[in-house]
Amino acid sequence: MNLEFHANTYSAYTEDEVHILGLADDPAQPTHYLLLQRAEEFDEQDEALGMATYHVELGGQGVSGYGGIEQVLLAPGQLTLHFSQAVAWCRALPSLEIRWETGLLVPDELDAALAGIFNETATVIRRQAQ
Repeated sequence: MNLEFHANTYSAYTEDEVHILGLADDPAQPTHYLLLQRAEEFDEQDEALGMATYHVELGGQGVSGYGGIEQVLLAPGQLTLHFSQAVAWCRALPSLEIRWETGLLVPDELDAALAGIFNETATVIRRQAQ
């Protein structure tokens, strides 16, 4: 089952040494949202539990887990995530497509936020020319 939604709100920031990126369909009461989080540093417990990577939460679906995104495609007005079929939490989810209207976000800010989340991971980020 592929998921898709139209984002009307966006946020990217770092708080308490955690990179956070969110896109949602509604700023007050979202039905669908993507929340990505990644700590700047991991401890031994994170390593031992397989949590030394980014965390993904898909609102409205009750789906979340660590890692699992094979590829990110960033195009004008669109972000597509392709999930790994080898990771249990996202096995039934081939992809998520999020679209937005021009002006919702600054492309360079989104690019930097994605780099912070996926830095030093196997996730491939592809950018389609504007």
